Amino acid sequence: MGVPRMIQGQFGAVRYDTGQILAGVTTPVAPSVEFNENTGSYQGVKRHNDQFYIQQAGSPLDAAAIHFMTYDYVDLRDLLEAKACMDDVVINVQRQYELPYPDISYNVPAGNIEETLLILLGDYDLEKPGDLAGLSPFNVKNASKAGFVPLKDLTGNDSQGGLPFEVLYREVRQYVQDPSQNFLSPDQMGSMAGPTGDPTQASTRWVGNFRMTSRTIGGYPDLLVGPGLTVIRAWSVYPANRTSQAIVADGGQAGVDSIADELDHLQMQLSLQIPALQYNIVGTQRPLTATETATYYSNILMKS
Repeated sequence: MGVPRMIQGQFGAVRYDTGQILAGVTTPVAPSVEFNENTGSYQGVKRHNDQFYIQQAGSPLDAAAIHFMTYDYVDLRDLLEAKACMDDVVINVQRQYELPYPDISYNVPAGNIEETLLILLGDYDLEKPGDLAGLSPFNVKNASKAGFVPLKDLTGNDSQGGLPFEVLYREVRQYVQDPSQNFLSPDQMGSMAGPTGDPTQASTRWVGNFRMTSRTIGGYPDLLVGPGLTVIRAWSVYPANRTSQAIVADGGQAGVDSIADELDHLQMQLSLQIPALQYNIVGTQRPLTATETATYYSNILMKS
């Protein structure tokens, strides 16, 4: 006979910032990402269970300063010892706010900001930095592909995350600038040309808010087994790179096609306040059948 069981966790608020990107420069020079644990600040939350995944050179940001993620691991070795599972699983997510907030964001180029929330069966060894020799790093950029392709397979030796039933929950959201909340200089805000720009050549565009353009939910919350769960919140901030503003027509007319005036004459900054969230997993703990033991543990336990 089964008994009710609930698993809970909280992901903290995060602040991501490209820093000031001067006119003519396409990539962040001094980017940063950190937990917003100051309860006196906007969206600040001190309590959280997650931590940053270190991707390279001791940094949670990738080399392009676009991709990062936090994660939480839930130890469920007691299910192994009891030869049990959680059945009839229901997953609920509660968000502090629905959208990230553009704290200090102006002259931001086109592009999606993508958030992926994953609840995965197994231990992905995320406490080990991704650039350790011999360790297949977690592919943060491919987080949204969980269940379709392996997430730890850069060396070809690790296939974790590639099977559909390994993914209990997958939510992918895409955010863009809300054009109805853009404000222009000189009438609605001051100019942001910076030390190398020219405010007379282009108006500064302040981003007042984001909007969600896409939300996809998937996963197979069928059975939950040990040795544990890996919960991931991954972000891809594509507008942190201004290269799209330098795209001109291939073979265009000389002196006619030109890069965007914002890139040429204004500096840019994108600062995200990412709100906290909570997840709840409710199910019935019961003994595993022989078939379930063979199916799940041959695929999950042997790869953890």
